[in-house]
Amino acid sequence: RRKRMCMEAVVSTQSTGKEIGKTQVVKSLESLAKSGSLVEKVYGKQKIYFLNQSNLPTLGEGVLKELEADIATKSRDVTSLRDETRQLDTELNGLSKSLTTEQARARVADLDEQLERGKEKLCSLKGVCKDISPGDKEAINKEHDQLTKEWRRRKRMCMDVVNAILENDGCVKSKRELLEEMGVDTDEDTGCQIPGL
Repeated sequence: RRKRMCMEAVVSTQSTGKEIGKTQVVKSLESLAKSGSLVEKVYGKQKIYFLNQSNLPTLGEGVLKELEADIATKSRDVTSLRDETRQLDTELNGLSKSLTTEQARARVADLDEQLERGKEKLCSLKGVCKDISPGDKEAINKEHDQLTKEWRRRKRMCMDVVNAILENDGCVKSKRELLEEMGVDTDEDTGCQIPGL
């Protein structure tokens, strides 16, 4: 449970600000090691000294259990507080991204204004439009169907010609390059779709 505190003679002399020489520090550390206050470990040319923990008073089993229980309780508290902080941060981020009351009121006023303009436009358009008779409607739909069929037929004929040119052994261009060279805009290029029948 206790961490060993290691100290090297060189570090000790640096921390004293050169008031005490290295020799004095080394002699003092060796003397403390002989008396049993410090423990000396030798690693090659280096000597490391640390506090002799056998001289420290030992804690009873009951005290250790109390400390472990206290640590466990505090760890749970820290975890709980961390979770609560994370939740509050999430809530704060959500609130900071939402509109303030003034901004929400301004947005509602703007949407109400747009709604009124839309209603006015709808009313004006309703006044201009006439009712279409069922016969006229059927004639318009029939003409629409005929024009759509013609559109499909012409598109198919054009693509047949393009494909025939591409199948020629001498043509090394891609379909896109050939269409660009011929100046042909496809429905996909223009964002146009053939309406359903």
